Amino acid sequence: MHFIAAGLSSSYTSKGGSAMSDLPSANDWLQRVIQRLSLEGFTISENVQFGGELFRAAAHRSRFELTKFGNSETFFVFAEFRELSRESARRFSFNAFQYAKASKSFPLPCGLFESVWSFAVGLVDTLDEVTAASVHSEPPVKHWAAAEIPVVYERRQGKLHFFEKTPLWGAAYYAGFRTQVKTFLGDI
Repeated sequence: MHFIAAGLSSSYTSKGGSAMSDLPSANDWLQRVIQRLSLEGFTISENVQFGGELFRAAAHRSRFELTKFGNSETFFVFAEFRELSRESARRFSFNAFQYAKASKSFPLPCGLFESVWSFAVGLVDTLDEVTAASVHSEPPVKHWAAAEIPVVYERRQGKLHFFEKTPLWGAAYYAGFRTQVKTFLGDI
């Protein structure tokens, strides 16, 4: 597996043009996460092209959930970054959410017994303090019966960064989002 995103900004690839998969731990963490998601019923796709972009991997699970009042489609979309800024993290989260909406298997629109939950997981070697603070404290973009949840895995620290607060809009779901991040991406 080799991630090079065609037509993306330089934040998706290294300054020298080589992908981060050259780092020894890049595949290990992602392969363990993919295996865990697969065991939990997610369908895994690798090297996913969407809108001129190439995501390293995407995991999708569609099922009825009473707490979501209908069909719930959960996506984990992975991409590697040499450097990640607040802006590039937000852009990646938006693109992953667009992919999730376009790839859902249930035909009804969100809010009509259908919901879409997109976890955009950026893998980066190190994360600067400003970007880490924004991921932890700035609320994700709001959607109706859907959510985009940016997550960053900082490999050198072995640490997950994600929104840790509970906003008023969607408050019923954010504890569950944090649990999913910890369950599927943590302690690997």
